[in-house]
Amino acid sequence: GNPTPYVNAALAVMNTPTGNGGPPDIPEAIRFLEKAINVDPQFHNAYVHLGQLKLSMATDLSTAREVIALYDKGLDYCRTADELKDIVSMRILTVAQVDAASSLKMDTLNMQ
Repeated sequence: GNPTPYVNAALAVMNTPTGNGGPPDIPEAIRFLEKAINVDPQFHNAYVHLGQLKLSMATDLSTAREVIALYDKGLDYCRTADELKDIVSMRILTVAQVDAASSLKMDTLNMQ
């Protein structure tokens, strides 16, 4: 199957406020991106967007660590050097955030 329509749908959801001008339906966007990965586990773009969304929604460090595991899974499927670079970059940034929060004895990535 073709994962692109699912990624496009997720991006459309992310750019569309809900009914009364509320925030986008992030759980719906996450479902679309997970579907894209199910359709094509090698579609690196879905891993990048899904990781960013899940990290933005992470309320604790264990959820943030799940994003690192998601990037690790994506690394297994990279087809090009550019795909590898994209996911490695996202993984490094995520690890740095989790490590910084851990060293500061924080429970979340929220720096407020």
